[in-house]
Amino acid sequence: MNRKIRLLNRKRKIYNFDTAKKAGLIFTCASEDDFIAVKDFKKYLEEKNIKTSALGFINDKQIPDHLLLRTGFNFFSLKNLDWYFRPKNQFINDFTNERFNILFDLSLTYHFPVHYIVTLSPAEYKIGRLCNTEDYDLMIETGKNKQIAYLVEHIKHYLNMIHSRQT
Repeated sequence: MNRKIRLLNRKRKIYNFDTAKKAGLIFTCASEDDFIAVKDFKKYLEEKNIKTSALGFINDKQIPDHLLLRTGFNFFSLKNLDWYFRPKNQFINDFTNERFNILFDLSLTYHFPVHYIVTLSPAEYKIGRLCNTEDYDLMIETGKNKQIAYLVEHIKHYLNMIHSRQT
């Protein structure tokens, strides 16, 4: 992974909901509430005319049936990882290599496959929860609240505070 990071050509730039045109959502789906929070945030972004792709990680061997045919969402599980826990599907590689204006990491716990994707993404602006990594350009403190809806609420709050300079 360190070798791939050195080869990564990433231009950093700050975006808000008015200036972003393309966003990626990556999340760990541990419950139906998690999925609903991400689905609502995706809808919010699309209402702001931001083209959004969503990728969810299921920390299990199988993806639950109720998540399989969700429009606009791709999911991967432990079955889609290689021996070193690196994701190995084409749709995951496409997501990882996409040049998003903003990449939102909505996972609340550390999972190496999600960390791998976020780290290797060439996204210009990366947002996630406060943690010990240097992967993000903006980190949101979630404290003891371990709900995606809480993280999304604070992301909306802070991104709405960022104003862009019009040239």
